[in-house]
Amino acid sequence: MTDGPSDAGTGPLGSVESLEPVWNVFRQGGVVACPSDAAPMALAVDGARSVYRFVCSRCGVSSPWFEAKASQVTLHGSTNPDLPPDSG
Repeated sequence: MTDGPSDAGTGPLGSVESLEPVWNVFRQGGVVACPSDAAPMALAVDGARSVYRFVCSRCGVSSPWFEAKASQVTLHGSTNPDLPPDSG
């Protein structure tokens, strides 16, 4: 278990390589388990910017914001993982 939410771009879901398989499980209707405590992860959505991130429903660990088109994931950086990135 962690002491709180992870910074964007760090931790077990901080890379494209770790997010793509998780995104594909989610897209197929599967439950995504938190890598820190195995609790279900929720998908946060910013529809205005078309970006997503996974957030643990128990401990708050989160992935960085990302864009997803089909099975391809692109990370979007942010200095604050609680806020979606500015566009432009």
